[in-house]
Amino acid sequence: MRHATADAEGAGGRAEISRRRRAEIVAAAAAVLGRLGSAETSMKEIAAEAGVAPGLLHYYFESKDDLLVAVVGELDRQMADTWSAAVEGRDEPLDRLVAGLDAAAGGCARHPEMWRALSDLSLLSLSAPALLAPCQALRRRFAAAVEVEVRGALGHLPAYTLVPPRDLAGAIAAAIEGAAMAALMEGRDTTALFQAVKVMVLSLVVTAHVTAGQEPPIARLAQLLRPR
Repeated sequence: MRHATADAEGAGGRAEISRRRRAEIVAAAAAVLGRLGSAETSMKEIAAEAGVAPGLLHYYFESKDDLLVAVVGELDRQMADTWSAAVEGRDEPLDRLVAGLDAAAGGCARHPEMWRALSDLSLLSLSAPALLAPCQALRRRFAAAVEVEVRGALGHLPAYTLVPPRDLAGAIAAAIEGAAMAALMEGRDTTALFQAVKVMVLSLVVTAHVTAGQEPPIARLAQLLRPR
């Protein structure tokens, strides 16, 4: 019985080591992608970043495409965690929406390589079928998280938008990614670009109230636009 328990514990320990090593390789791949781009990213570069032998990568991933799919999944998790942490514990709908936007801006400023990797993989997915579905799923999930906050902020109004909430959330998610990419390409500080995105989003609140025949909460909107 003790041998069986020891074997089980040993198997569990090996599984945990394997899981951790796989996660380290995915993180290394994301870092190399963010630094060099997909065209210059090789399995050898990834192995060097992870501090493992190149042959070990093929133990965990059959091909480079399989590894890139795992990277998309990791970027998806990071984006979801960042947004969820930003809105958690906040009750006011507008505050939640702005907190999510601010978290995206902060993430872009602190981890520009993540956004470069995401943009690079998104473009690559147009010619790489294995990557297309995961990239599409990432975008759908991010837009869905934004949509929850859009509905919370505007859904109480009888005529709150001229476009469906899903499309509106998709446009906001695209604006976030576009601002991050523009900052990377132009070498600009993200603050001004994301502030512009915030202004556009909160302008929708004004439009929603006017369309509903209500007075917009100008004082509150002005407060939310101040740097945090």
